[in-house]
Amino acid sequence: MEKDIAYIEQLLFQNSSEIDELRTYADQNKVPIMDKISTEFVKQMIRIHNAQNILEIGTAIGYSSMHFASCNSNINVYTIERNEEMYHQAVKNIKHYHFEDQIKVILSDAKDAFERIPENMKFDMIFIDAAKAQSQKFFELYEPFLNEGGIILTDNVLYHGFVSNIEIVRSRNIRQMIKKIKSYNEWLMNHPNYETTIINIGDGMAISKRGRKDD
Repeated sequence: MEKDIAYIEQLLFQNSSEIDELRTYADQNKVPIMDKISTEFVKQMIRIHNAQNILEIGTAIGYSSMHFASCNSNINVYTIERNEEMYHQAVKNIKHYHFEDQIKVILSDAKDAFERIPENMKFDMIFIDAAKAQSQKFFELYEPFLNEGGIILTDNVLYHGFVSNIEIVRSRNIRQMIKKIKSYNEWLMNHPNYETTIINIGDGMAISKRGRKDD
């Protein structure tokens, strides 16, 4: 499995973009960003669904939002970041790589940022990659902004393999977070208005498509 991942990454990095220069910064500064395979997977989902308006919850340094925007010059990304240091770094990076016309970064806690989304704005894709214990809250807050037939992607739903093997977790706080992630996964799978699948890519990703299950 590890050799397969290394092989795929080697292929993908043969066509890497300038944005991938930020991976060095992220490694050196311990900034969690998406792995290359997961990033390219989401980009392919954007292409397949022809997503034009994208909402990202959890900007970090702007790595993923710029990759999303790079799929098509007509794509608009709204991305939310609560950490002021990360916000300023993201704005700097977005300007450096010339994506400032496509990406708007909102400095706010995601629990409040919905008030700053333009009135009547609808998104084709929502990408949740923020506080893991709050994923369900973010889903419920922002899914009204999703177009009919749109998709919501949630990253880190397996959380380093701990969700399926919580017994090995010693930290009480982490155990509580893992329980919330597990509860969220089960809630997603039983949501009456979304079809969800969970795939073992990166740290686990849930893909939820809007549409009644009896359609």
